[in-house]
Amino acid sequence: MIAKVAFFCAALAAVSASGIIAPLVNTGVSARSQTQDVIGNYAFGYNIKDGLGATNSRSEVGDGYGNKKGSYTITDIDGRARRVDYVADGHGFRTSVKTNEPGTAASAAAAPSSPGPYADLSLQSSTTLPLLLPHMLLQ
Repeated sequence: MIAKVAFFCAALAAVSASGIIAPLVNTGVSARSQTQDVIGNYAFGYNIKDGLGATNSRSEVGDGYGNKKGSYTITDIDGRARRVDYVADGHGFRTSVKTNEPGTAASAAAAPSSPGPYADLSLQSSTTLPLLLPHMLLQ
C-alpha cells in the first residue's frame, strides 16, 4: 500500500513539473457586508476584484421610510471606469454619473418623440429621472 501511495505522489510530482497540469489561477477576491435593524434601517455593500484586475462594488444605506442612498462602481482592466451615486427619497430618484467611457460625453436630455402619459414631466438633466410612486399614479 505504501508503495502505491509513493508511486502516485511521484507520478503527480512528475506531471506537475512537466507543466501538463496548469498552475493555480488567481480568480480574484471579494468582500461583503450587511446590517439591518428592527425598524428598517439597513446598509450593505460588496467589493469584487477579479484575477485580471477589473473591479466592481456597490453600497447602499436606507431607512424604514423608504429613503435610499448608494453608489456602484465598475472599473475594467482597460481603464474604463464608471461611478454612479444615487439618492431615492420623497423628492424622487436622482443620480450622478462619472465615467471615462467612450461615447458618454455630457449632452442635453432627449426629448420625447411624441406626447405620452409622462410628457408633462420635465427632466432636470440627462441623469435625473422622476420617481412615480403608486399613490402618485392614481391622482
